[in-house]
Amino acid sequence: MPGFTSCLRGAAARHLGLAVAVALAAVVLVARCGEKNPNFCQGADCASIDASIDTPPATCTGNGPDPDCPAATPVCVSGACTGACTGNADCAGRPPAEAVCHEASGACVTCDEDDVQAEPLSADDECPGANNAVCDSGTHTCRPCRAHGECFSGVCDAGVCVARANVIYLVPAADGGTDGGNNQCLAPATGCLTLHHAIGRLTASRKYILFKPSATFYPARNNSDRADFNAVTAHVIGYGAEVRRSGDGTILEIRGSSDVTIEGLRVANATNTGSGTGIEVNSSRLTLRAALIQDNAYRGLSVTGSSSELRMFRTIVSGNRAGGVLMDGQAFVIVNNFITDNGGNSSAFGGASLVSNGSTSAFEFNTVVDNNAAGGTADGVICNNPALIARNNIINGDTGEPRVSGSCMHRNTLYGPDGTIAGTANVLVPDRAAYRFIGSGNYHLDPVANPASVAVGAADATGLAGDSLFDFDGDPRVPGGTVEVGADELP
Repeated sequence: MPGFTSCLRGAAARHLGLAVAVALAAVVLVARCGEKNPNFCQGADCASIDASIDTPPATCTGNGPDPDCPAATPVCVSGACTGACTGNADCAGRPPAEAVCHEASGACVTCDEDDVQAEPLSADDECPGANNAVCDSGTHTCRPCRAHGECFSGVCDAGVCVARANVIYLVPAADGGTDGGNNQCLAPATGCLTLHHAIGRLTASRKYILFKPSATFYPARNNSDRADFNAVTAHVIGYGAEVRRSGDGTILEIRGSSDVTIEGLRVANATNTGSGTGIEVNSSRLTLRAALIQDNAYRGLSVTGSSSELRMFRTIVSGNRAGGVLMDGQAFVIVNNFITDNGGNSSAFGGASLVSNGSTSAFEFNTVVDNNAAGGTADGVICNNPALIARNNIINGDTGEPRVSGSCMHRNTLYGPDGTIAGTANVLVPDRAAYRFIGSGNYHLDPVANPASVAVGAADATGLAGDSLFDFDGDPRVPGGTVEVGADELP
């Protein structure tokens, strides 16, 4: 049956051809699957990728800078706005907010510095307003300063870069610092040496004193006397610097209705067990921020006078042999401090002795530990102000001596190893190890301790405001959340 056989052979051939075609198509598809599809994404990171259809570049005419192109791609390339700027000329004709070329990104921006202020009135100064003098590295727009180091003068005050003309500069002797020749301390290169000499250059507008960090200490004065703030207003910035007095007695005296802020400075090693106080304040106001008052032969701080005020934040007061902080004045606000290892067996107080007649005083989030006082005397905190409720503090001392005394009430305070304190929600901690301090003079809480510190989550977190919103290191506290007692908040 040749006809039937021919028909079968024709059908087989057709089927064979179809099979070959399918196989070839599969090979092509497999080969193409080896190529990466730029429009396909698989995996956990895909959610962060913009999968929308890209907007085509704006059109323009010719080649070169075009003010009508977007600021991010300000140069026309073959009829499309796709080019980057390479200099300020490529941003000409644009609004002031787009007049500077940021060469790293190729965009036209407001300014091109990275989190610093350019030299004022120079050609590079694109942020001339003192209130917005810093160029932000993320947005390259002008913003207020956030840190001293961002400002050309080295001083940032409440978001404003202070002009150099209003700063008094101190530099160590090794770098040329001198009080000689009636030095006016006008610039870091021609800075003065002693704090007392700088105080003599203060005026109503020139109220900032800036220390250059130094491994060697600065003399308080060019003789054996103290540095004397008398009837002045001053803001002292001294991160990485220390002031000492070459003779016995108080290192810094603040008197005559002065208003002085000391930030970052270490005041230490005053000599004479009857008069060697770090800072003595009489009828004046002192604000301490991130300061260190340490190892003075008598007291760390002594603030007296019915009009005196003490504001102390994020400061370490330690190793002062006759007591840490003596305050007997109008009002105090003491928040986020470490007051440790002060006093001795014959001291009138250990950590702090606080008396105020104002209703605005506060004592919160402090770590007051390992202080000592004469037998029967509170080694932690003596506090006399019936209107004050001191809260969220750690107060720990020696067995057999009271932790606190006076008319102040306490709340959510951890204390030990024995005794009682007046107030509510206070907890006795008999075992000092339960605080889980890091140790070796470091009274931060150990973040990896297991079990965790008894201070974790033990604070009253209601009504947090101002400086209590952050801890000693600047870590945030959450109002109404889980908050630690003491100066340290675990991250």
